[in-house]
Amino acid sequence: MNTLNNIQIARSGLKSWYSDHARDLPWRLAPSLYGTWLSEIMLQQTRVETGIPKWHLFMDLFPTVDDLSRASEDEVLKAWEGLGYYRRARYLHKAAKIVNETGEFPKSHAAWLTLPGVGPYTAAAIASIGLGEAVAAVDGNVQRVVARWAGISDPVDGKKGAKEVQEVADAWLDHNAPGNHNQAVMELGALVCAPRNPLCDRCPLSSSCVSAFQREMWGVLPTKKPKKKAIRWELTWHIARFQNFTVTIQRPETGVWAKLWAFPETPPSKDFHSLGELMKPVTHLLTHRKIEATIQGWEAPDKDTMESFAAHVGGEVITWEELGQRAMPRLATKIFSDALGQ
Repeated sequence: MNTLNNIQIARSGLKSWYSDHARDLPWRLAPSLYGTWLSEIMLQQTRVETGIPKWHLFMDLFPTVDDLSRASEDEVLKAWEGLGYYRRARYLHKAAKIVNETGEFPKSHAAWLTLPGVGPYTAAAIASIGLGEAVAAVDGNVQRVVARWAGISDPVDGKKGAKEVQEVADAWLDHNAPGNHNQAVMELGALVCAPRNPLCDRCPLSSSCVSAFQREMWGVLPTKKPKKKAIRWELTWHIARFQNFTVTIQRPETGVWAKLWAFPETPPSKDFHSLGELMKPVTHLLTHRKIEATIQGWEAPDKDTMESFAAHVGGEVITWEELGQRAMPRLATKIFSDALGQ
């Protein structure tokens, strides 16, 4: 299948298709190395539709890498709120400080790889799009397109399958326009070669694709290694209230929701009046975790009792408005909005 002729047909088809169908994404309309880098970090494990407003927010709050580097970590995490996988935001912030200290962005694929949070795909995407370096970028969309086109049956997240995908991606690469080419393959995966029900009749690669119009192949390729079973986590948050005050704690520096603000998992003393469950139990999914969350409400007789409880759990007494300004995990923001009407 991977004949030189088929590779040339694929490359030409991708170029023509992308020219006609590329979406007008904000980082494409006003391209910059900073904007490209920001978009690539945000779109790791995040849908484009979710990423666009956050990209605009970051560009408004931190219009330059200098602004981003000078912001506090709390400001960056709060701006990131809703995108999940907060480690990306911390790495982005650390990388901004490094770039600002050196006085310039990395000038090659290899140099981008030295920054925190920048892996092989992200470095290849930034270097090809922002610097014109001829490196093939392979993300989940590219894996799907390539595996189906070439009939790669080995798991694409395994060593052998990943190598096969990279070899095809390298062979496809248009060295004269590597940035547009990489975006074309990713765009094709996003708009046409969908995980389910790909639009083969609209695909520029269908004439040379092993899987084109073969429904039985769509659910098989790309093959991935079996997922680990999600760990069940029974979580109880205790929301203590007195007038407009509540108790919040900052989670540890490592682990789930590192350094984000949430509610105590320890119940308060008998001095508090129980309000029972504030809402029905909530199921929340994280990577490798299935959280079953119960939310218990408590009313304190006075602020001193709140302060005592906060000291006991290593937290703080703050107003609801102040809590709304702090970065919280999505589960906490959902409870904050739905159950408390804030």
